[in-house]
Amino acid sequence: MELVGAVARALAAATCRARLTGAQHLPRTGPALLMVNHTTIVDVAPVLASLAKSGLRLSLACRRSGCGTEHGHVRFLATELVFRHPIVGPLAKHAGFIRVGWQRPAPDALRDALSALERGEVVGIFPEGNVSANPDGSPRRFRSGLARLALDTGCPVVPLAHHDARLIGAGGVAESLRGAARSVVRRPEIRLHVGEPVQPAEYAGLPIGRVSELLRSSLIRTWRQVAHPADCVPETIGPR
Repeated sequence: MELVGAVARALAAATCRARLTGAQHLPRTGPALLMVNHTTIVDVAPVLASLAKSGLRLSLACRRSGCGTEHGHVRFLATELVFRHPIVGPLAKHAGFIRVGWQRPAPDALRDALSALERGEVVGIFPEGNVSANPDGSPRRFRSGLARLALDTGCPVVPLAHHDARLIGAGGVAESLRGAARSVVRRPEIRLHVGEPVQPAEYAGLPIGRVSELLRSSLIRTWRQVAHPADCVPETIGPR
């Protein structure tokens, strides 16, 4: 097990009970984009832990035997502030995360993500861009980066939605971390679901705004399957 996956799994196991369905939709090889909703800074642990359990390594592609079949790799875009953190920063670098925001222009980050996709990698992105969550936890308006990458590469976009990681901790950084510390006792259940990929033919030729809304609609549908499971037919749990 790789370092970042091991750390994420340990943190998630300590603070919540993550339940993932639909893992059969996760890409083992690229080019592919993985879009994830973002409601709190502490939702990263159950998301990354669930990916690691399902056979996606949080690192650069190793290109060894079984890479792309028995296991895959995914690299996420992460804010420059993550890289500046004395503990999390080295982990982000080890995982090959792509710097974005703060003092780094977004076009530079998108170029790095585009290069990764052109090499056949899987790139993960939190397209809302921050954790200013809606009251019900539903996906908010997307920034344009995800749609740009999709249009530039013509690759499938896979939705991964969770609900409700705010039970671990929510609010500002300090408040979220205090909540996470308390959740060691509570260990709330966090549900995650991977929906069917949005295929290139579904968005080809559309203007960027339409593409962004199409992708957001896909993530909302996926989120509803975990936020309101009684209204949805459950899918088979993927490999652990």
